[in-house]
Amino acid sequence: MRILLVEDDAHLGEIIVRGLREEGYQIDRAMDGNEADLFHITRTYGVIVLDRMLPDIRGEELLQKWRQGNCNTPVLMLTALDAVSDRVTGLKAGADDYLCKPFAFDELLARIEALQRRGSLNTSSVIKAGNLELNPQTRLLTLQERSVMLNRLEYDLMDLFLRHPGQILGKETLAGQCWKEPWEASDNTIEAQIKNLRKKLRLIDDRVWLKTIRGVGYRLEVV
Repeated sequence: MRILLVEDDAHLGEIIVRGLREEGYQIDRAMDGNEADLFHITRTYGVIVLDRMLPDIRGEELLQKWRQGNCNTPVLMLTALDAVSDRVTGLKAGADDYLCKPFAFDELLARIEALQRRGSLNTSSVIKAGNLELNPQTRLLTLQERSVMLNRLEYDLMDLFLRHPGQILGKETLAGQCWKEPWEASDNTIEAQIKNLRKKLRLIDDRVWLKTIRGVGYRLEVV
């Protein structure tokens, strides 16, 4: 799972990043709201850990913006403010959980794992774009009455395309979202996986296509 950490405290941020990576998570770290926004636009996260006090914007303002844009990612808000009114403000802004500083890493990890489980339940329903459906439980890709089984990597790629129908997704985005180690996803590797996925798509309907946008990336064109 990939986590977005938004924390401007360099020392604390490094501790969190190191600890979560040791637990097997992939981490993107933003130091301010603007950087966090760029990550949020270009990548999909299982959990977001968001500091309430950032150099350029308050965390709850940034979160409200994301929620208004239909972001359903579970968010854990961090803060040094421990008054009840502060916690209420964060929760009303759309935070799913609230953790006051200082905290033990084990507690942070436990809360992230709880949010991850909650997020998995929320995303267990079929993913749809047009008439195309992807079942997270079975990894079956279906168009009307025709289905094809996807392997794990094909599923991850298709999930990403279905969540961004009509949008061009670059190879860097695909590598960052679908490969545990993005550096393993060379251009040739990505192109080979796209070729395999296209073969699967043709089995259910040749009108569904992953179009190559030369020099930019790929776009899913759905019936």
